[in-house]
Amino acid sequence: MLRLGLYCYAALSFVLFAAAKPVVLNWDIGYTSAKPDGKNDRRVIGINGKWPPPVVNVNVGDTLTINANNRLDEPTSLHTHGFFQNGTNYYDGAVGATECGIPPNGSYTYRMNVTQSGTFWIHSHYLAQYVDGLRTPLISKPAVEHYKYDEEMVLMLEAWYNRNSHDINDQLLSTSEATRLKPFLPTMLINSRGGSDVNITKLSFKPGKKYRLRLLNVSGTGMIRFGIEHHMLDVIELDGVDSEIKSVPSIQLSAGQRASVLVTAKNNTDYNYAFHADIFTDMQAG
Repeated sequence: MLRLGLYCYAALSFVLFAAAKPVVLNWDIGYTSAKPDGKNDRRVIGINGKWPPPVVNVNVGDTLTINANNRLDEPTSLHTHGFFQNGTNYYDGAVGATECGIPPNGSYTYRMNVTQSGTFWIHSHYLAQYVDGLRTPLISKPAVEHYKYDEEMVLMLEAWYNRNSHDINDQLLSTSEATRLKPFLPTMLINSRGGSDVNITKLSFKPGKKYRLRLLNVSGTGMIRFGIEHHMLDVIELDGVDSEIKSVPSIQLSAGQRASVLVTAKNNTDYNYAFHADIFTDMQAG
């Protein structure tokens, strides 16, 4: 019986990880321009000449490799936010702590085993550089999902600034209280899009269907509250850890935090419902 048990366990492990694969990304990190709020065109940091950077999708058991080439005029790095990096802290991307940063015209290869499932993100960890747009969701799928749903959506929430990261960094580190408290005046973006045209940020639900919304606050400083009018949110994941279901009318996320919620659409098409992604202005000036 013991031998049978061991054999079955080994066979199960093979089935669960048979789909594991190498995921190799070649990223040229460079400047481009964008107008995500529909009004202000400014320089941003993109990947391979495009912005926003692409969403990264992996499965537990995969090996993620990012060949990063720095085409900027300053150092950069890539931090996989939420990954433990056990045994691979030299790929954590924290400039001044685990690496020196990738110099201009330099290259570095990040390679890590995917051992966690959940909602994560990749961003620069050089000064405040990621608020110039070098950030993207990283979604890691488990071998077996714990919760049932019909479809999932990734919602990257962001307080966007029409100022470069160096200006913001200098303001936050100023010795003058009056300077530090000057308004930031951010614009709310959903998946790198915002502005007065609500049609570009709308969510399309089918009646009666259950959706998993993966929420990420990739802002530089602002806390964000998310909710959908007349719908409850069933929280099932926080910062890459599955949780028991907790039903709430809205959820608050500090900068860097992530959560997954289940939402069941109303079983009729009589109304459209507004969703809120509100910046907490009492957490920052402006």
